[in-house]
Amino acid sequence: MREHFTFTEKDLQIREQLEGFVPGRIFDAHAHIWRVRDLNYSGESIWTEGGGEMSADRWRASVEQLLGRRVQGGLLFPAPFKSCDLDGANRYLIEQLAGETNSRGLILIAPGYSDEQISLFLQNEKIVGFKPYHCFSSRQVTADSEIVEFVPERFWQLADRHELVIMLHIVKDSAMADPENQKQLRDLCSRYPKAKCVLAHAGRSFHAPHAYNVKALRGLENVYFDMSAVCEAEAIAPVLYEFGPEKLMWGSDFPVSDIRGKAVTVGDGFFWMQKETLDWGHAAGRTEPTLVGLESLRALKSAADMIGLNKTDIEHIFYDNAMRLTKQATAHDNRTQRLYSAAKAIIPGGTQFLRPELQARDKWPAYFSEARGCEVWDLDRKHYYDMSTNGIGSCLLGYRDEDVTRAVKRRLHLGGISTFYAPEEAELSERLLDIHPWAQQVGYTRTGGEACSLAVRIARATTNRSIVAVCGRHGRSDGDLAASLGVDDALNVHLPHESASPGVPGELSEKIVTFRANDKQAFDQLIGRYGDRLAAVLMEPCRYEDPEPGFLEYVRDETHRAGGLLIFDEITIGWRLHAGGAHLRQGVYPDIAVFAKTLGNGYPIGAVIGTSEAMEGAHRSFLSSASCTDSVGPAAALATLERMRAVNVPGIIADAGSAVKGAWKTYGLQSGLLIKAIDGYPCLARFEFTGEYADELKNQYTVKMLNRGFLAGTDFYPTLAHTPEIVASYGQAIGEVFTELAGMLERRRQE
Repeated sequence: MREHFTFTEKDLQIREQLEGFVPGRIFDAHAHIWRVRDLNYSGESIWTEGGGEMSADRWRASVEQLLGRRVQGGLLFPAPFKSCDLDGANRYLIEQLAGETNSRGLILIAPGYSDEQISLFLQNEKIVGFKPYHCFSSRQVTADSEIVEFVPERFWQLADRHELVIMLHIVKDSAMADPENQKQLRDLCSRYPKAKCVLAHAGRSFHAPHAYNVKALRGLENVYFDMSAVCEAEAIAPVLYEFGPEKLMWGSDFPVSDIRGKAVTVGDGFFWMQKETLDWGHAAGRTEPTLVGLESLRALKSAADMIGLNKTDIEHIFYDNAMRLTKQATAHDNRTQRLYSAAKAIIPGGTQFLRPELQARDKWPAYFSEARGCEVWDLDRKHYYDMSTNGIGSCLLGYRDEDVTRAVKRRLHLGGISTFYAPEEAELSERLLDIHPWAQQVGYTRTGGEACSLAVRIARATTNRSIVAVCGRHGRSDGDLAASLGVDDALNVHLPHESASPGVPGELSEKIVTFRANDKQAFDQLIGRYGDRLAAVLMEPCRYEDPEPGFLEYVRDETHRAGGLLIFDEITIGWRLHAGGAHLRQGVYPDIAVFAKTLGNGYPIGAVIGTSEAMEGAHRSFLSSASCTDSVGPAAALATLERMRAVNVPGIIADAGSAVKGAWKTYGLQSGLLIKAIDGYPCLARFEFTGEYADELKNQYTVKMLNRGFLAGTDFYPTLAHTPEIVASYGQAIGEVFTELAGMLERRRQE
């Protein structure tokens, strides 16, 4: 009895279960059409039992029955057989495409196929690339072939020259886990960036654990995936996790979609469960196998649920991504800037903090769609390496660190907030106090500014005083912003000076006084004037460089002598300079220390730790909020601290920052640009353009870096995700951009 190309009542029931998942528009990104006579194959199989030919109409009817949806188009190519008549198969493909409006084709190629033959087929506008296959390799066992043995470099050159698709079915037992496969893919895709490489079957991950190795291809923007015939969600989820929903395409793998059975991971390989390979009479419930196409849809739905994809993401996978790949839809439609323009009408200033205009007007992306490591993508799928502040200094481990993300996912799946409090909060307190033996108590917030405000409130409650002396900026509360009222540059020590915001009462400035770092005389005057009313001194132990010897000790001692408390703001410098905080490196312990940002690697969490005496006021003051039972922030912080305990984060980021500072200095000298490579900690690297055109040079530096795929200004906050390779690539770009800026400056001077 023929089993293929049938559709049963049970199949229909399964299709109906998937009804709400499959979107309205479908583009099949992986399907075969063929004539049996072109195969030169006479055996019995799915490739011969359907009649003399499998036309585009036969493909369409099968897939529409499978999905219960109309199919708008497909990426079609011949069936790859070693004995295949390539010319005949490719001519049949073009013949069938003539009747297809939105479908596109890939010609079957083999190492011996001449450029002349290929060029003839490429003249057809519906041919968008190549379908190589390992069976055309000269190896005796073709399944052991290297990629270049069945896709020679000249095909990559052609694909790069004409911006063509290469639909690649990698082989060898380990598939994506094979180091040589990874090496060749990285090499070829890097050297031929306009060639669009589609890794079929999720990188041929029929053995699902192999799919986790797709992370080796991160950063290659010309790599795509289809998930055709993959029947396990565990093989699809890693692709979504590492590359996102705009790099994955649904494909049927027709006619494989009409086989009854599925591929399953077994041991260190995989097994095709089919009528011919199993005794289905022993299956529980005497079940009959359904179609591979339906099993694959189930797997895709499960993978989408694992990642939490939304309706738009699913539409990308089933239609939009393939339409963009085949150049039938615009890849970039300026969504990022259009959304920002609209947002400015409904959000004061357009964004909550750093406005794009401050970086590069109409160029700096306001929004991101994905962020991993130190890579970000805007809404137009433009890819950048973040060589700026990486989440405004929050993501010290890099975006979406795996350990932190896992901890957050666990907490979210178990429930992120309730009436009860998070046990992670108690565990986090123990960890923080272990790291800081001088402290005995901990309080929590969800932001750094809130943490500083909380620390000040505790200090005022403990001392029953109201005056707070500040050095630098510590958030955007009214009290903090009021500190700059009537002050020229007292806050300009650690952060750029900004005038206080309108709406901040001037009366508040009577309770906030300022001083400059390393100025003992000014601090003495402050103590002399306000000492008997001083509740606390709030300052960073350091920012860009070490304080002058003895200054922190002097501030501590004089503050205590006056009856006040010393608060160290470790929100930015935190674990960046030294594990546990810069004050541990300086050997000066405050009464209270404040952490946020890097504490949760960007997840909302702030901590105020202090001695029992200093925190006494916390027992009497109101310090809570509705989000106090949130468990996501504490869970993220615990995972972050564990990662920092295991890895020398300060040492690694210091190396990255030093390399970038070295590039600024070296290429600045070579180009003759007037720049000031500021000395100080490499973990907060920075430089300045000087001279008459400094502002214009700064803007052009950012614009030219954006054009090269780098988010960059004159500040660089390195992270654990900034590998030596990425840093070296940025260093090369610095040399190129500085040379261009020097030329621009020379032309400007001659005008």
